[in-house]
Amino acid sequence: MVRYRPRPPLDAVVEWLWWSRRDRPSDAVEHQLPTGCAQLVVAGHTDPIPWCEAASVTPQTWTRAVVHGPQASYYRSGPKPAGTVAGASFRAGTASAVLGVPACELTGRHLLLEDLWGASARVLHERLMDACSPDAALATLEDALRARLHTPLLLHPAVACALYNEMPAETAERVSEVAAHSGYSAKHVIARFRNGVGLTPGRYFRIRRFGAVLQRMVAETPTPLAAIAADAGYADQAHLTREFRELAGVTPGRYRPRDAESPHHHVATHSSAAR
Repeated sequence: MVRYRPRPPLDAVVEWLWWSRRDRPSDAVEHQLPTGCAQLVVAGHTDPIPWCEAASVTPQTWTRAVVHGPQASYYRSGPKPAGTVAGASFRAGTASAVLGVPACELTGRHLLLEDLWGASARVLHERLMDACSPDAALATLEDALRARLHTPLLLHPAVACALYNEMPAETAERVSEVAAHSGYSAKHVIARFRNGVGLTPGRYFRIRRFGAVLQRMVAETPTPLAAIAADAGYADQAHLTREFRELAGVTPGRYRPRDAESPHHHVATHSSAAR
């Protein structure tokens, strides 16, 4: 796995560009845990990659390139073929500046990039297949995204305030603070947030808090789960366990990250189908 932070102005939209290679097929099925943000994934091959909604038993597949919109919970992915894959992890509320559609139209969806970009998506896939090194693949992806960065990043001021200003961790307090400072009603702030980010403030900040817990759990120095729960603002360890079941599909004790660099990838099974 190689990660790269793109150059300005793309870095305001994309947190990371990444590239990875799998030397042999894997029969593992992973739970892809929510981050609150959209993801673009472009395969360096043409093999289908299965995925499945958390509540479904019917696998679907994507090929070449896919956009995973902001997810409210986990979904399943795999098994996966050998080969290379590159992608972009968008910052909250910014994917529309490159993808060309509002975040609220991506929420909970898994869209082929070709359906959004047409022939340009096929060209990007072919160029990534021809890339002879990770650096070449990342440069190709960065150039393609920068060329698409035509729309100004116009987050509503109240949404930007809620996302990036230092405010209380609890969503109700955060929304109230934004409403008080902006002059908008809390209802208006929530509606604007959902439109710009793709999730309600309540769901988004729950997911971000959950992500901070995952980072603590994969750290080299182990911390008791009760302490992690308390530090993150959960009522108790049982509260965190309930959150884990909802967002990850497993309890904390059964959580198995793919590696320390991939806390949002839980290896669930070693099956021949994503089910």
